[in-house]
Amino acid sequence: MIDLKNISLQFDEKLSAIKSYDVERSELAEEYRKELAKWESIDSSMNERLPLYSGAKLLEEGKLIHPFHYNWKNRHEAMEWVDSVLCGVALGAVDGSQIYSDKNYDMPIAVLQASRIFNRHTEKKEYEQEIEASIITPDEFEKASVYSFGSEYVDARRFSMEYDAITALIKEHEKLCILLDGALILSHINVLNRNIRQIYINAILKLLDDSKKTGNPVIGFIDTTMPRDVTLMMHFLFKLKKSKLQDTHFFSSLQWGERTAAFVCDRDDRRGGESGSVLDNYGSFRNDIAFFYMRLSSGLPARIEFPAWALKDVDKLANIIRAESIIRGNYPDILMRAHDASVIRMSEHDLFYGMLDNFCRAHGIKINKSAKHFHKTISR
Repeated sequence: MIDLKNISLQFDEKLSAIKSYDVERSELAEEYRKELAKWESIDSSMNERLPLYSGAKLLEEGKLIHPFHYNWKNRHEAMEWVDSVLCGVALGAVDGSQIYSDKNYDMPIAVLQASRIFNRHTEKKEYEQEIEASIITPDEFEKASVYSFGSEYVDARRFSMEYDAITALIKEHEKLCILLDGALILSHINVLNRNIRQIYINAILKLLDDSKKTGNPVIGFIDTTMPRDVTLMMHFLFKLKKSKLQDTHFFSSLQWGERTAAFVCDRDDRRGGESGSVLDNYGSFRNDIAFFYMRLSSGLPARIEFPAWALKDVDKLANIIRAESIIRGNYPDILMRAHDASVIRMSEHDLFYGMLDNFCRAHGIKINKSAKHFHKTISR
């Protein structure tokens, strides 16, 4: 049980440190926004002043902030606009979940599950939902030379499974837009070992290649995001103080539906020495991942990542995401559907391990459980 009394005391003791962080962030955001007020339009020639690993490059010329002019009187009017945007549009979405191998069992077996949704918004209601499950066996952990009871390898295999599901959607349907609950720029993999990192790289490169060949854009939707790509770019362009100010706080004054211009990502996520950024692993797609920020809720703006070749359709893509976020509120409906279909709940976790027990018993396979697990089970 968490020691709430001790935690409360810790909050009181560290109040000044927490407040100073918030104050510093607010002051930096104000300094950057003053520069923003002078920045009336984007000129891509400004990229000539930016070094490698500048955080971002300018892509979409014109206004930095793109307004959203609709102001509906009620939900009925909003849904009429949603219907006008999504009518005839083919959308896909993928999400996944997993059960990690449990140290309470001496046999490492994990479970992966991915769901894929297809919805062509027509009167015929062309809607498809498929779920695929797979297990990772002990020999697969051993072959990958990874810790069997860690999460990294399972997460990477889940990612690869999700991307295989996206590739299948892309190949099965024409004129399709795929929404992915997560980023296309995989900065987190820089800290992983080479074997696991390569699983991610192989999956993302295959996905980007299939997306470009078919002309079906894959859109990464990130609701809570911490990058400093634009603020780092502004540091270089306008000689502002280098800071840890996140882009979302810089753009926190966006109104619902407003978006920023699109940028090309040139993230500096190098980790010292001669290490490169994650984008250095993207081959021909190294300078081909674009993004913009857009407010879709009362919280901070969301980040939307997409292939730079789809810039010509950026207004259409933005409207699709706005419309999807109106249906259920604050978050794209099709991504919520994919999540609901894929999620493995705790009761199903227990059910899986019951199946494993029965399987091993039926086939004479010895499986040992920890004493702690035994006591936890009988105490329920």
